[in-house]
Amino acid sequence: MSTGASPSRRAARIGLGTIVGVALLEWVASASAYRTAIAPADWEAASLALAELPPDEPVWLGTPWLAPRARMHLPRLARWDAVAPADLRGAPRFHVLGLGDDEWSTELEDDLEDLATPSKVATRSLGSLTLSTYEQPAAGTVLADFVDQAASLEVSTPSGPCRGRGRRTCEEGRVGVAVAEVDYRPRRCLELELRDGATVSLRYPAMPTGDVLRGHLAVDDFNARLRSDAPVRLRVSVDGQRMAQWLVSDEQGWWPFAVATEPGTHEVELELSAAVRGTWQRGGYEEGRVHAPCVELRSLQEGSR
Repeated sequence: MSTGASPSRRAARIGLGTIVGVALLEWVASASAYRTAIAPADWEAASLALAELPPDEPVWLGTPWLAPRARMHLPRLARWDAVAPADLRGAPRFHVLGLGDDEWSTELEDDLEDLATPSKVATRSLGSLTLSTYEQPAAGTVLADFVDQAASLEVSTPSGPCRGRGRRTCEEGRVGVAVAEVDYRPRRCLELELRDGATVSLRYPAMPTGDVLRGHLAVDDFNARLRSDAPVRLRVSVDGQRMAQWLVSDEQGWWPFAVATEPGTHEVELELSAAVRGTWQRGGYEEGRVHAPCVELRSLQEGSR
């Protein structure tokens, strides 16, 4: 007759107790991390504070998980420059709203790219929220933007001009402003849905320029999943002279590029060629899957004139 639990049962009970203990610790930690309640008065204070800011100074969210609720309460955080910024360039002075001390996210750090850490020049408490002001003179100022001025671009393929308002349609495909998902983040850009081997030209006939053109190229909906698209060829020309050329793969994510320019007004052209429309999956090449390169380009003045 057994007078106690078997060793295997005791081990199982110890294991179960350990799991329950870890789960309890995680619950306590989570409750502690998110115990701060944001009162209606805090949102009201934030709304008033953001209304006082200059309209050309971006406001970004430093606590990403607050995004859905924050955009419901604060229209300033629902603007495209807040939801899907290309990077932190073009913003020599900007503001970050966060919950308590949680007001600088890994997303903002990534969007600095090769910029130096900005200087915090002011902090304002808004109940449980914090509004911080930063300055980064090296970020420069934006003079013109392919995405914002998409309606003014001349879009064409070897078969001729692309037609339509908003989204342009060509024999070889379509081009239009879209919000792409790149590495699980939204990016606003010009999205290209092209036939295999097709080339499209995006031309800004009289683009105001500073000392540099900066842009990004990516493939929509590539998030480090099991997928490999053919590279996209990107060429940049200024006044008919080719300045640079790259091959960019989907694995490179939100890939930044830059070309030096002379201040003034110039014809700027992007030429993109997609090798194939489909993608390579575990089972091989899938012709029907959309291979959608996504590009943005801005002219900036970063140095002093």
